[in-house]
Amino acid sequence: MPPARLQITTLADLLEWYEKNLCQVSLTDPRGFRVRFLPGDFIHLIKLKTKYGKEPSNARLILAEIREGKILLRPGRFDIQRAAELPWAAPLATDPGFICPNWVALGQGDEAYVKNFGSDDQPAHRVMICKRVGTIRRVVTIFPREKISQPIRRTQIWP
Repeated sequence: MPPARLQITTLADLLEWYEKNLCQVSLTDPRGFRVRFLPGDFIHLIKLKTKYGKEPSNARLILAEIREGKILLRPGRFDIQRAAELPWAAPLATDPGFICPNWVALGQGDEAYVKNFGSDDQPAHRVMICKRVGTIRRVVTIFPREKISQPIRRTQIWP
């Protein structure tokens, strides 16, 4: 059973929740590696877009404007599903179904953490791509995936 989805009220509240529950806690994967969420990655994790449809380039400035209430939630300017499912990130990091090399061709990152939050009949896979930085795994992105193919499963590096 997946954690409850967040009830999104304001972008500032969402950012505050993200920093408190993912950035400021110590998460360890089953292999003993620390999994880190950085404040600047919040923008990419919820797919925040400018009014021109692009991801903002100055994360520090955007985060400050969010905290000040200058940037508001607007339909179409972020991915509601990804934002609401941020609580799923901690169990994905600490209790994945399996970990394999990143198979996303154009993406950055080295490892993919995969977990099915649904059932065998109705899977709800989530994939978290992490970059290896020594013994730390830095989260790059999280996204839903309908099916996980057997070739991907065969490359798993954990368990």
